[in-house]
Amino acid sequence: MKLRGRYSHTIFKQLVSFTLLIGVVPLIIISIIQFDRMKKMAEEEMIRSHQQVISQYMKSVEEKLTQYQYKIALTSNSTVIQEEMLNAEANPYTKGARISEEVTKYLMLEQTGEVSSCMVYSMLEELPVYGKRVSMISNAQREGWYRQDGALENGWYTYYAWGIETGLLAMVREIISYDYTDLSVRKLGIVKLDIRLRELFEPAKANDSDSFFVLLYDDSDTEVYRSDGLEENVFAQFLKSKERENGGSESPVILEPYIIYQECLEDYGIWLLFLFENSELLGIRGEVFSWIFPAIFVIAVLVIGMSFYYTRNFSQRVQLLLGKIRSVESGDLCVRESIEGNDEIAALDKEFGHMVRELNRLIEKNYIQQLENKETQLRNLQLQINPHFLYNTLETISSMAAINHSFAICDICEKLGEVFRYSLGKNYDEFVTVEQEIHHTQNYIFIQQIRFSNRFKVVYHLDKSLSQKRVLRFILQPIVENAILHGLANLPEEGVLEISTRMEEECLVIGIEDSGVGMSLEKMEELRKYIDAAQAFDEKKHSIGVRNVHQRIKMACGEQFGIRISGALHQGSCFELWLPLL
Repeated sequence: MKLRGRYSHTIFKQLVSFTLLIGVVPLIIISIIQFDRMKKMAEEEMIRSHQQVISQYMKSVEEKLTQYQYKIALTSNSTVIQEEMLNAEANPYTKGARISEEVTKYLMLEQTGEVSSCMVYSMLEELPVYGKRVSMISNAQREGWYRQDGALENGWYTYYAWGIETGLLAMVREIISYDYTDLSVRKLGIVKLDIRLRELFEPAKANDSDSFFVLLYDDSDTEVYRSDGLEENVFAQFLKSKERENGGSESPVILEPYIIYQECLEDYGIWLLFLFENSELLGIRGEVFSWIFPAIFVIAVLVIGMSFYYTRNFSQRVQLLLGKIRSVESGDLCVRESIEGNDEIAALDKEFGHMVRELNRLIEKNYIQQLENKETQLRNLQLQINPHFLYNTLETISSMAAINHSFAICDICEKLGEVFRYSLGKNYDEFVTVEQEIHHTQNYIFIQQIRFSNRFKVVYHLDKSLSQKRVLRFILQPIVENAILHGLANLPEEGVLEISTRMEEECLVIGIEDSGVGMSLEKMEELRKYIDAAQAFDEKKHSIGVRNVHQRIKMACGEQFGIRISGALHQGSCFELWLPLL
């Protein structure tokens, strides 16, 4: 049922469908896969570019923070600042001016816009000090940052100061004095450096391809800073995203309209989100899409067009062969122009044409043979004699010869009677034994020897193991008659007729050889063509008996059997009957 449905359409439709199935469909699938791979490659290249920008950015920020840590360490370890803080004789404001000048020198506050302020807070209540960059710890205790959890322990914190638009990152370091004489340690105060988050973390706008936004948040998921122009709800959307757990510099988060990468400043407990607008990603996808799908369309059109052209040509050749078959089916055996090419269709057409020609030849041959059979039957009817009249006449002749002591006539009558009985075939089938066929031939030869006054003798070489093999009846007499009349009758001296039987190549071979006048090569070849021809020609000039025997053997036993002729002029002739072992 499946095959019936599959092959219920024309071969043209089947080939077109098959070509589309194995050509266009895989092409589309492969193109989609290739498009996805190219898109991923472009995305990976873009991600590598973003990661390179982020790496450079993080390196720059970390270097700046390291420099500030180094500077604040120099400030806290400055012997000048510590000595001024411990100087009990100097004026508090004079000490404050010197300390402020020293702080400014170490931090180079006039040369950078990232530092908001730097203050030294003294814990020595008995030694007050006041200045632009220095104050007492009691003043710091009234400020909010001082009461912030972990501010002094961590050494850093973030906060918002009054009058400042952006948040601040404060670095805090204690000022400790070491007395190596009595190995004592004394805490003198703290140094607090405020750095503007905007100036420190705002990315430089080098070019559009590297532009991005930065958003900072701490371990408590509190937003600390975001770049100008970034929407307020981005961080809230990021926190809700399930992909945040897998976030990292190597696995960005897609959060329309941004691609978000995450990095961490572990020493400060600050998380950075880098937000790149995904217009670049959309542009890459659009660029890949803009050329790969037109290419797919062009290739698909070419495949469909070529398959249609080839399939139509193939189908036309099949239809041409089918038309020839239908013509033969209707009875038209005319061979038409062959189909060109060297493929299987051309081979089928060639074999079909050969079959039609052979069929036409066999039909003509059968028709001719039927005509010949009708003609032979007509001749037999014309020559038919009542067998009882014939036998009675022979008995009368034999009795009269015996009365007159002419025993040779009696022998002739006896042999002639047996010949007539064998020829009429009343007690014989179409196939007889070799022994019966040889016996009939001996009777015929006996009569012919008397007719020709014993001008030839007969030699027999018979294989007794083949005597019971079956052969067609009445196939030796015409050959023997031909050998006597055309080979031995015209000899001036006594001739020899040799009859033999043997087995060769799994076949029964009966040989009839004479020492007569023989035949020239031209005449022998002409005789071969005559007996092989489908239609007899010039029957008066050729041995029709030999031809009839040859054709009977081929029709009854097969084309590989028949009569083989050999010999030479003035050296006699040899006729071999090749028959199957039956």
